[in-house]
Amino acid sequence: MTVLRPRLRGLVSKLALFYVLLSLPTLIVVEAVILTYEFQRFVNGVEQGSLERATESGAAALLGKWPDLHNGGTVDATALQVWLDAWTLRLQQPRGGLTPDESYILLELNDIPLGAAIFDADNELLARTENNARWALDLPTPSELHDADGAVGAKVTSLASSDKSFTIQRFVIPLHDAGGARMGWLFVELRIPPPWRHLLVDSSFESPTVFAFLIVFGLASSLFLAAWVTRRLNRIERAAMAWSRGDFSNRIDDRSNDEIGGLSTMLDGMALDLKGLLRSRAQLAMLAERQRLARDLHDTVKQKAFALNLQLATARRMLGDTAGSERLELAQRLTQQIQQELAQILDEMRASDAELPFAERLRMRANDWAHSSGASLGFDINDVPSLAAGTEESLLRIVDEALSNVLRHSGAQHVDLSLRRAAERVSLIIDDNGSGAADPSTRGMGLRNMRDRAETLPGGHFEFDSTPGRGTRVTVSFQTEVTR
Repeated sequence: MTVLRPRLRGLVSKLALFYVLLSLPTLIVVEAVILTYEFQRFVNGVEQGSLERATESGAAALLGKWPDLHNGGTVDATALQVWLDAWTLRLQQPRGGLTPDESYILLELNDIPLGAAIFDADNELLARTENNARWALDLPTPSELHDADGAVGAKVTSLASSDKSFTIQRFVIPLHDAGGARMGWLFVELRIPPPWRHLLVDSSFESPTVFAFLIVFGLASSLFLAAWVTRRLNRIERAAMAWSRGDFSNRIDDRSNDEIGGLSTMLDGMALDLKGLLRSRAQLAMLAERQRLARDLHDTVKQKAFALNLQLATARRMLGDTAGSERLELAQRLTQQIQQELAQILDEMRASDAELPFAERLRMRANDWAHSSGASLGFDINDVPSLAAGTEESLLRIVDEALSNVLRHSGAQHVDLSLRRAAERVSLIIDDNGSGAADPSTRGMGLRNMRDRAETLPGGHFEFDSTPGRGTRVTVSFQTEVTR
């Protein structure tokens, strides 16, 4: 249980909840908007007389079939029922139905939205469509039929309805033979609920199905995304834990082009920088400790050995050629050997320029030049990877030559020196505010040497930009391989 609890609180549960909370209201709103729009278009069509015209055409078709629906003077109830059912179904067809292109909304909002009935001349019911489980046809009363028959010049008569929870239209039309004698009645009733009732009350099967689909969709999507995302985040977490222990050999190595891939690339670069920084600090700390020991030995042991040698020399001169002078001579030689060996040890302990990290070596060269020239210096080293020894030496020689040219030719008061990395290329820039030069060829062999050294670097490129009165810029760029 303890193992599963972090999982349930992670991306899986959050993404599943997010999908359900987002998708369900969105689906309801979209369905409500679509149904409302289609419902309104259908109602507009009905209000413009589509049901009345359908009732009139149905009455005309029924009168044409009336002789065939009688068997020996008796009405064939079965044939009459078949014709009535077929006629109402045609009115509900999605294409060419009651209202063209919108009739499908009938079956969307109600199982049996349209009903009809046929009465004989004595107002007796001959046939009717099947009742809906939620409502039955509101058949016209004899008084309504009498009023409809008495309406002057009226063919289709609209009847009132007392149910306000549905959109209801009731029409009745008399059936007359060629001589004008009334043979019966055709009654039509349209009953559809408003869209909100369909969504909240009548959708007993649709809503649970949609909700179940959303849950399955949300869980499946969240499991897929969480597995795809958390797997990569776990790699970042493992690498970060290894880095915290000082192990920078662990790399994320996510080569995707999305945001996580970009973050992983940046973190891998940061790990390389931290590794180089820690190595540089360790080297500086070691060199500083060696310098401290060298100073202590020089100020204590070496000075005392030197003083001891002087004392032995003085004692030897005082004794002259006596028997004890030989032993003093031997002690003096041992002291001199101690001094020589101690001097060698101190020379070895003193840090040479090559032992320092490249950034420190470059900074020392630039600072020494600034002190000797009196010019101000801007120094910027950003994100520099480990470089080969030959590359470092070439860059130092280029810097020495460029700064020497500034001192001899430019007369600049300020120099900016920067070393930066962009992707897999490193750029060294020396920019001064001196007098510049109209003709780069006047720089002579120094410029050619810098160019040659730059072009020996991997993918090396050299640029010299100098404008009279606007200073000079030397740019060296080269390719670098990041060591994993």
